[in-house]
Amino acid sequence: MKEDLYSIGKVSKICDVSQRMLRYYEEIGLIRPDEIAAPSHYRYYSISTMRRIQVIRYLIDEGFRLEEIREMLSAQDLDRFRELFLQRIDQTRWEIEYYHQRLDSLKSWYELLVEGQAVYRHQNRAVTVKYVPRERYFCYERQRRSGEQDSEAYLETEYFTQSKRNGHSMVDAGGAFCVKFDGFRERMDDTYRHMTLLQVLFPNSKSDDDTVDFGGFLAVSCYHIGALSNVADTYERMLLWAQQHRFALRGDCCERYVLDIYSTPRQENYVTEVLLPVAEDTEDFARLNRWKQGR
Repeated sequence: MKEDLYSIGKVSKICDVSQRMLRYYEEIGLIRPDEIAAPSHYRYYSISTMRRIQVIRYLIDEGFRLEEIREMLSAQDLDRFRELFLQRIDQTRWEIEYYHQRLDSLKSWYELLVEGQAVYRHQNRAVTVKYVPRERYFCYERQRRSGEQDSEAYLETEYFTQSKRNGHSMVDAGGAFCVKFDGFRERMDDTYRHMTLLQVLFPNSKSDDDTVDFGGFLAVSCYHIGALSNVADTYERMLLWAQQHRFALRGDCCERYVLDIYSTPRQENYVTEVLLPVAEDTEDFARLNRWKQGR
């Protein structure tokens, strides 16, 4: 009879499963030795048991948990087997969507690194005008407390908490944090009370709670390099440029954090794009943007 049985060491090599794992499979009831020799307690396994081990390995590769595999191998009919497969299919679809979102998030972050590094390398502080396309953003509004310092840090921390409560994962939104202020003068004087954090929402986000359409306007644009403590100087240059080029400003402003604490610990390396929306009709720009997107 021994000729038809294999030692645990031999089975480990044939099935490419460690002896420790084989003992664990036995411990949780996935397999049983076909013979335990006395008094050595050596374990021996048949070909049919080895085939069962291969089924276990296959199901593990398909993403099933050991608890699920134990239930599947003990199922008396195919209905429960099918049900567990459908659950795994649904879970796999969710994981595919999640990793697509993560890929989009990683690409968006990488784009910011490339953009910020180029701006910093060339010390690009030129004032220009650009079209900001309309997109769907996750939105979090906050009132600044009297005498509060580091308001942006409070805003980001509360934003993460709120997004989690709304069922968002951290990869549902991506790209730069944008902080919108109701008035550029209040921002320059550091007397603002209301602020809104915006971040682009990816298409397959799980929730539309606290989202808003933002963009669809022309804006005077300029990169501010370094800490934001002297960002008012950049605003002054932009206001002078807008006046010289006869741009009528709406009055609000937005700061887009290209390089910040999430990319570098050195504030002198921070890169922030400051946007001053312009009060002009942008239908033609919106049309061109739709055409670019094939709509």
